[in-house]
This record gives sequence, C-alpha cells and structure tokens, in this order.
Amino acid sequence: MSATLKKVMDWMEAWAPLYLAEDWDRSGLAVGDPSQEIKKVLVALDVTEDVIQEAIATEADLILTHHPMLLFRKIESIRRDTTLGSRIFDLVEHHIAAYAAHTNLDIAKGGTNDVLAALGELEDVRILKATETETLKKIVVYVPMTHVAAVRQAMTDAGAGHIGAYSHCAFYTEGIGSFLPEAGTHPYLGTEGKLEETAEARVESIAPEKRVPQILEAVRKVHPYEEMAYDIYPVEQKGKTEGIGRIGRLKQPMTFRDYAKLLKEKMDLDVIRLVGDGDKLIQTVALCTGAGSEYLETAKKQGADLYLTADLKFHEAQRAVVMDLCVADLTHYASEVLVVPVMADYLRQKAAEEGIALEVAEAQSNGQTFWHI
Repeated sequence: MSATLKKVMDWMEAWAPLYLAEDWDRSGLAVGDPSQEIKKVLVALDVTEDVIQEAIATEADLILTHHPMLLFRKIESIRRDTTLGSRIFDLVEHHIAAYAAHTNLDIAKGGTNDVLAALGELEDVRILKATETETLKKIVVYVPMTHVAAVRQAMTDAGAGHIGAYSHCAFYTEGIGSFLPEAGTHPYLGTEGKLEETAEARVESIAPEKRVPQILEAVRKVHPYEEMAYDIYPVEQKGKTEGIGRIGRLKQPMTFRDYAKLLKEKMDLDVIRLVGDGDKLIQTVALCTGAGSEYLETAKKQGADLYLTADLKFHEAQRAVVMDLCVADLTHYASEVLVVPVMADYLRQKAAEEGIALEVAEAQSNGQTFWHI
C-alpha cells in the first residue's frame, strides 16, 4: 500500500498543525494534488533549483521542506522565464508536489527549536514566547449502551480527552433516552410513529475547540443512530500553551567562548558570529531558530545569559551589548537545517506504523549561501 499526498499532509499536520503558523506565513501545500500517489519524498530546508533537480533525478513525488517556496511572494503570473515560475513549471511537469511546515514546525513540540535546544544540551526547556493557548470545549454525546466503548474510543482517538500528561480521558453516565421516529425515518431502535425509551449513556470529554469538527466526524462514523444527539459546552479552563523559541539551562555553567566552540563543533560550522563577553559564564540559554532578533528583549527578561538565533543586524547587536546579553548568530541555514533529518525520520516512522511503503530521502544539496575565507 502506498500513501497519498493527503495522507502525508495529515501526518505533518498532526505534528505541526497549520493553525499554529504565524498569520504572515505560507505553510502548507504550495503545489500538488492531494489525491496524488506518493512513493518517494525528498526532505530539504528549501525548494531550491538544486533540490528540484535532485527530486527529478531521483523520481521523488514530493518535496517536503521547512521553508515555503512561496514565502513573502505575491504571485501575479506564472512564467517560465522567471525563477519562481520556472520552478513551478518543473514541479508540475514532473508531477512533484511541494509542501512546507514553517512557523508551525518552529512552534510545535519536537520541531526546529526543540531540536536546537537538544543539540545545545539544554535542560528544563520551556517556551520562550507564548503565541497561542488552546480554547477548550466539552463534547457530550448520547449513545445506546451497546456503543459506549466505540464512541468513547472514537472521541479520544480523534483528539478529545487530553488532561495534562493524561490522554483518552472521558466520563459517562447511564440514563434513559426517549425519542419518537417521525415519518420517513429509519431508526436504529424503535418504530416509526411510536415513542421509544431506551437505556443510553451520556459520554463526555474535553477537547480543543479546533478539533471539535474532526472529533464529531469520527464519532458519527461509529454512532448507530440516524440522528446523533450531542452537546458542545464552553469551559473556563484553557488547554496547552504553544509558543515560539525555547529557553533552558545548561547542566553546568560554561564560558561563552567555550560554549560557542561546543556549538561550532556540533553544528560543523566554519565560523559563528558572537556578540558579548567571551569570558562571561553562561547557564541560562534562550534560542529561536532562523531570524529571531525580535525576541532579544524577551530572552533577557526571561533571564537568559545567552541568546542563539540568526540574521542578527548591527544595531540589534548593539542593543544586546547594552543589555549585557551574549548572542551567537548561527546563520539561518545552520540553525534550521537540523530539522531535516528529524522530519525525514518522522515520515519513516508514520509510514511504518501504518504499513505504508514510502521511501524518504534527505536532500544532498547544501543550501548554505554563506562561505568564509
């Protein structure tokens, strides 16, 4: 059995839901038919010309990237004689789809920022800047006693019932349901035109508001009634908080210079641009992969000694010096290409779990644009 593009998209969005993405972002499907069969995926940081040619040469059906190929671009025409137009033509002509998980993967647990935090040997890692807190709803479904287990399982498998570190949390109470099937109905229980009473259960669970439609759809597939009775209630408590960047602590303090050397070696970098006193002891480290200079003050307020990011400008570096905040500019590419093998391994795992034949390869082209002498 092979995967469809829709299946691969569903896997990615289970990990990094599109609603987590920043408003300006263009994560998701840029080119492709969701019903297309996908036998091979090429995973890369960007949809560059080299990556497209590698996908063509290796007969990949999908290019999965972190950076969207349409980022910041308003498309008014698709012309072969433009860079973007030529790439779109190549993808369409060779039936190659392009999908990106960008800021949603930066925010998602296990995404770019968590990968860098793990590489930097940080402990007690938490979110640097909160971007969203889930609104929760209470879903109540009325079901005959014969189908309680099936409905409860469908609700919780579809995303209901998460309370802290516990999943599949639900509650049900028994009662008597009454209904009168009117003309033209085909009742699972009872007779048309006759009032019926039967033993039923009220099955209830908490759920993120954004998951409610999918949960109800899953329940309808196993619910025996022609018309499913259910209630949705607002609740006061909030769900999990998501956010950009991470902050954590080193097990033992290190000088800024020594920690920078450690990162340089682990990330196989030629050079790292550094701001601040190289002899300063570092223990609390904040980070934001890619261009994260906007969170300099946030990092300082959270108690960071050092901030890891990329694309640092001169005046931003001056602000860091005034704040006595050390900063390491890891380059945009190096700080985020770390997630490519993680994305590839995730797809391999999902395919194996579902018994789907899917080849997943990591792009061989090096997308680093900077070099040093």
